[in-house]
Amino acid sequence: MSGLLDAVFGLEGLGFSDPDAVLTFARPIPAWAWAIILVAMGVLVALSYVRQLAGRRARVLLAGARVALVALLMLAATGPRLTRHHERVEEDWVVVMLDRSRSMLIPDAPGEQGRVSRDEQLRRALESSRDLFERLSREKRVLWLGFDSGSFEMGGPGQDETWLGQPQGRRTVIGASLESALQRVSARPVSGVVLFSDGRSSDQLERTLLRALESQRVPVFGVPLGSTEPIADAAVRSVRAPDAVFADDLVTASVELERTGAPSDPVEIELVDLDTGAVLDSGRAEFDESGRGTSSLRVRLDQPGRHRLSVRLVSGSEDLIADNNAQEIGVEVVERPLRALYIDGYPRWEQRYVKNLLMRERSIQSSSLLLSANRRYLQEGNVDVVALPRSVEEWAGYDVVIIGDLRPELLGEETLAQLREHVAERGAGLVFIAGPGALPQAWRSSPLADLIPVVLDSEAVMPSFDEPVTMTSTPAAEALGLLQLAGHAGGEPGWPVLLSDPNTGWSLLRWAQKIDRSRVKPGVVTLATLSPGSAGMTPADSETWPGVLMMRYGAGASVYVATDETWRWRYGRGEDLPERFWVPMIRQLARASVARSQRSALLSVTPEEGLVGQPVRVLVELLDQSLIDARPGVVRAAVVAPDQARTDLQLEPQPDGRGRFFAAQWVPERPGRFEVRLSDPLIGSVEGSRSVRVGLPDDEWRRPETDHALLADLSERTGGEMLAPADLERLEELLPNRELTVSGEPEVQPLWDRPAVLVVLIVLLTLEWVGRRLIRLA
Repeated sequence: MSGLLDAVFGLEGLGFSDPDAVLTFARPIPAWAWAIILVAMGVLVALSYVRQLAGRRARVLLAGARVALVALLMLAATGPRLTRHHERVEEDWVVVMLDRSRSMLIPDAPGEQGRVSRDEQLRRALESSRDLFERLSREKRVLWLGFDSGSFEMGGPGQDETWLGQPQGRRTVIGASLESALQRVSARPVSGVVLFSDGRSSDQLERTLLRALESQRVPVFGVPLGSTEPIADAAVRSVRAPDAVFADDLVTASVELERTGAPSDPVEIELVDLDTGAVLDSGRAEFDESGRGTSSLRVRLDQPGRHRLSVRLVSGSEDLIADNNAQEIGVEVVERPLRALYIDGYPRWEQRYVKNLLMRERSIQSSSLLLSANRRYLQEGNVDVVALPRSVEEWAGYDVVIIGDLRPELLGEETLAQLREHVAERGAGLVFIAGPGALPQAWRSSPLADLIPVVLDSEAVMPSFDEPVTMTSTPAAEALGLLQLAGHAGGEPGWPVLLSDPNTGWSLLRWAQKIDRSRVKPGVVTLATLSPGSAGMTPADSETWPGVLMMRYGAGASVYVATDETWRWRYGRGEDLPERFWVPMIRQLARASVARSQRSALLSVTPEEGLVGQPVRVLVELLDQSLIDARPGVVRAAVVAPDQARTDLQLEPQPDGRGRFFAAQWVPERPGRFEVRLSDPLIGSVEGSRSVRVGLPDDEWRRPETDHALLADLSERTGGEMLAPADLERLEELLPNRELTVSGEPEVQPLWDRPAVLVVLIVLLTLEWVGRRLIRLA
C-alpha cells in the first residue's frame, strides 16, 4: 500500500514506505475544528441540493462530490507533508589520565612481595581493571591520555603490550595537563576524569581550572599511586678526594649526604676498595634539619698505581632508592719522595725544628736555606742546593716551598714571579711561617702578595698578641684530614684537648700574630684558631682569632701559619705533635703538584653537577711542553652517556691560554651520570676521566614523596572521589550519565502540491459539473 501511494504521489526518497516518515501539517487544524467545518459544509451543501427537482440519488452524489471537493481544498490549505526527524545519541566521554613522569619509577608502592615502583603499581591496576574499562568503552567514549608537563594521547589497553611505554617525563604539571585534557573534549559531554598519579606537581591548581571543572560538572576521580606515608631516602650527594697522593699518605674522602622524605636515623658509610672488595674505613653520619649530612672517611694507601674506591651508604632502615647509595672515586698513588724547599732568614727555633722533621721524614727530600741580608747561603737538608731556582722549569723540581721570616728583596722580584707562576700553573704548594720580622707586611708589594691569605692594606706592622695563646683546629681542618694531632697509639684522630688547655703550660704559644677576621680574604679556609689565655682559663673564656689559613691559588694552594712557636709542643709529647702538625699539611699542599706531574694533560669540567639544557665547560690544560710546542689546532674529547652513547667534542684553543688551554661547551640533553674522556691521538691515554652528574631543573627524584592530599582536594572540589587502585570497580557506578540526544533539521516532503492532488480536484469538479448538466442544473 505504501508503495502504491508513493507511486500515486510520485515520491522518491522520502515517501510513505519510509518507516521513519510521519504525516504532518504545515498549518495544522484541531480535530474539533475539522468536525465543525465538515458539519457546516455538509449542512450548506445539503441545503443547496435539497430543493432540486432531481432524484434523491443524484442529489446525494452531487452533494458528496462538492463536500469532497471542499474538504480536499481545506486539506490542501493545511499543508500536508511527510516529515522524517533526524536524531542522534552523543555518548559521554571518560578521560583517563596516566602519569608518565620519571617520578613513576620511584619504588615506594606497596606490593605483594615488597615495594614496587609506582609505574608497576599503575600497570597492575590497569590489568586488574581491564574488564571495567572494556565495559565503559561499550557505553561511553574512553579517551586515554598520558601526561607529564602536558597531556598527550595514548592508544589504550587494546593496543599491544608496550602501549604504556616507559615514564620519561622530566616533571609533572597536573594543572596544565588537566587544562589541556579539557580542551581536547571541549563541547562534548564528559562524565568524569580518572587521574592516575602520585600527586606530585610542579604547579598549583589554578582557580580558573577549578571553576571550569565545577561549571562543566566534570568530576575528577583521583587514583593515588605510591606510598601514602613518606619513605626516607638517603643518598651520596658528592665525594671529594685528591686525584693523586704520595705513597703512605692519609687520603681523606669528604662525603656529602642528602636525605629526602621522612626523617631517618643516622646512616653508616663505608669506603670500599672496588678491586678487592675490602672495607677500608667506615663512619657514621647524621642529618640536620635541612636533610644534609657530612662525613669523612680516611685510608692510607701504600701500593703505587691507580686505586678504584667507592663510598657507599649502608642504611639500617628502609631506603627508597638504592641507585644513589654509592659513588666511585679514583686515586693515583705515586711512589716518589716529596720534594720541598725551605727558605728562611735566620735560624730561629721554628726553623730548626721544621728543618729537622723534614730531614727525618723518609718520604720527603728537603733542602733548607738560610738567606742572610748579604745573600750568603747557609744550606742544610738531605739534598744540596747550589743556588735558588732561576726559572719556572727549575722551580718544577719542588712540590712545596716554605718561606720563613725574611724580606722579599733577598729573593728578588723575578724569582718570586717565577715562584708564583709555579704555584698557579704547576700546582705547587706554598707555606708562609710568620715571624716578628718581615712577614707578612714587607711582602705587601711583592709578586707573592696575592698568595698570602690576608689583606695587606697598609704599611703598619701586623699586630701580635701581648699574651700567650693556645691553638684549636676547626671542622674545616678535620674535613681535610689535617691537624689530626691526636690518635697516636691507636686512639681516635682529632685535635688533642690538652693542646687547647693553657693550664698545661707547654701548650702556650708565646708569640703569634693577631689577625683580624675582616682581613681574611674571601674563599680562605681557616684550619686553626688562636685563643689568648693564661693558666686558669679555658678556650671558651676568650675570643678566637685565625691562626692557620689556607687558600687556593690557580692550580696550587698556600698556607699561612701566624705563629712560629709550634716547636714548644715538644715539651708535652716530644717530636710527635709538631710532626703531626707539619708533615700532613705539607703533603696535602704537594698533591696538586704530583697529580699534574704524572700527566701530559689535565682534564676538568665545570660544573661537576650540571642541569639539562645548561652548558658544561670542558677544559683541557696541556702540561707536557712537547704538546704545547706541537700547537694542536683542536683537542678531541668525548662524552659517554650511561647507555654508552657517545658525543664527540672539539676543544678550541683559548685566546689567553698561551697554547696550553683548550675548551668547549657541552649542553646535556638528558639527565644521568656522564663520563668525559680525552680521545685525542696526540695526547694519548690520560689516566682518569671526569664524571658529570646531570640533573633536571625540577628533578622529581630530589623530592620523591607523594602528594595524595592534592588529589584528594581536587576530587572533593569537583564532586569526585578518591579511589584506591583496588577499588576501581566502583568507578562504573560513580560515573554520572551525561549522554545527550541531539535533534537535527527534519526532512520534509510536501504533498499538497503533488500532481495527483490537482488531478483529484479536477476529477471532482468535472463529476459535479457533468452531474449538474445531466439533471439540467446551472
